[in-house]
Amino acid sequence: MDCVFCDRSQFEERLCGETKDFWIIATLGQITDGGYVLLAPKRHVECVGAMREPEIDSLNELLFKTRNALINEYSNRGIVFEHGIVCQTIKHAHLHLLPGTIDTLNVLLRIVQDFPPQKYLFSTVPSLTNLQSMYKDKPLPYLLGQDIMDSGFVICWNPLAPPQYLRIVVAEVLGRPERANWRTMDPEFDKKLWSETVKRLKPYFK
Repeated sequence: MDCVFCDRSQFEERLCGETKDFWIIATLGQITDGGYVLLAPKRHVECVGAMREPEIDSLNELLFKTRNALINEYSNRGIVFEHGIVCQTIKHAHLHLLPGTIDTLNVLLRIVQDFPPQKYLFSTVPSLTNLQSMYKDKPLPYLLGQDIMDSGFVICWNPLAPPQYLRIVVAEVLGRPERANWRTMDPEFDKKLWSETVKRLKPYFK
């Protein structure tokens, strides 16, 4: 399969660490000034919702550990989101996690504005385990974002979103719309940011 996240050589330089089931990868297109990582399963699967229960359990633990690392290094646990098959540029599950003081209310308001609840179904869940259970019962594309109380996640089911939609929203909320598209970001500047991310986070995943 021609899949970036199935070929370690494609992201070896950006690898912050690994567990039995997951890679921790400094992403291309650092919207924040470093600290932006992807949690990607080693097994090829299309989205977090389609993972197996043991993988979800491992991901929950890794998410907690990664957030603690971001608090220590960047003084903020950041925001989490996923393009669950919707508008994925790489069709292999990867959970986005980036630090920064991000107004999650404005992120949610933008999503609701673009996909009004009168037309689109929304769910609120306390954990990724609940997402996996719901997806198993009804495997629809979805967008996943952290809720405004930071106590769980909001899911928008089957939205007609453009590529990199949540990246675009988060970049605009942070006042950095020029960093939304990872393909067009200045590669030298971006490399400086993701290299620093690897250096700062690698000690937490030995």
